[in-house]
Amino acid sequence: MKTRLGYWAAPVGVAVVIAGIVAFSSSAQADPSLPDITAQQLVANVASAQPAAFSGTVAITTDVGLPDLSSLQNLLGTQLGGLTSLLGGTTQVKVAVDPATGARAEINSNTSAWVAVANVANDDGWLYVSDSNSATHLTASGSSAESPGDPATAMTPEALADKLINAASPSTSFEVARTTTVAGHAAYTLVMTPKDAGSLISSVDVMVDATTWMPLGVEIWSTQLADNPAVSVKFTSLSYSTPSASLFNFTAPPGATVDDVDLSQPAPNASDQVTSFPTYQPAATVVAGQGWASIVEVAGLPSDVVAALADPSQLASILGGGQIDSYGPSGRGGDLSQLFGSLAQVTDQGTAYSTYLGSVLVTPDGRIFLGSVPVSSLESAAAATQ
Repeated sequence: MKTRLGYWAAPVGVAVVIAGIVAFSSSAQADPSLPDITAQQLVANVASAQPAAFSGTVAITTDVGLPDLSSLQNLLGTQLGGLTSLLGGTTQVKVAVDPATGARAEINSNTSAWVAVANVANDDGWLYVSDSNSATHLTASGSSAESPGDPATAMTPEALADKLINAASPSTSFEVARTTTVAGHAAYTLVMTPKDAGSLISSVDVMVDATTWMPLGVEIWSTQLADNPAVSVKFTSLSYSTPSASLFNFTAPPGATVDDVDLSQPAPNASDQVTSFPTYQPAATVVAGQGWASIVEVAGLPSDVVAALADPSQLASILGGGQIDSYGPSGRGGDLSQLFGSLAQVTDQGTAYSTYLGSVLVTPDGRIFLGSVPVSSLESAAAATQ
């Protein structure tokens, strides 16, 4: 039986992603004194660091300017409604990772719990939702071994760091701006800032453990918010002690509905499913701006999707199963109509949707523009490309 933890990055995506990027300390401490380091050195140290075992609780806080999401909670019900805090609010995630044994992530809301587990020895993964008492068991019995890669193309951490920073340098400034303390661990803060004006993103800050070189925190700052980041993913507690192996063993509770999925096998009648639907090939072209302020025009989407984006009531009807009238103003379709209606802005150039980090514009003639820029910038691009 193969023992590849990386195989289960999807089943425990929350755990693995968070494992690589987050931690937080709310204690008021003076910034630690650490040796000077360049951005290239810091990135190189991160690239060469050995994966660490750890456990803790992660706080994911989002404030991107979305309206009240209570209607979305009504639409999704108790199983998924509690996860709307990922779009606006704070969600607590318990995580545990041992690269040699497995990974686990667990979210508990007032109504339900979600658990994702990967086990190296069993070469499998589990996804479980307590509210419905349902589980998905993921296996890959027929998969082939992972390729070790071509040694000729292998890069040293220093070379990789140089390549990444050089590739981004035309549009991005890198600076190790300050030190901080993250969940009791001294850390450097790498700040990435757009060189060109116009983007809604003012900076992305990454906190890196000064001892293990594990990235410990990510904050995305918006020009529309002065006092807090638009997105923050941080540990409220973090321990590098090896978690108990029992955390990576999962047994579905009594009475649970279990769906077994073999990831090494194609979906049933996959070829028939593919050929039974029209093939769309959306294309994206940069039509204005550059770097972080690039504006993209998207073409090739189905006409009904474009029409629905242009008219929020149509969008609500489609996503509500085409039964908006029968559901009524307080039903599923009504909830969607209220949500998308509050998101949409009718402008001289069409219908726009905006957050603190990005905007979308749908013109009356069916063109779609998007970017991490204000709606006014999209309008200017649309007018210039008519």
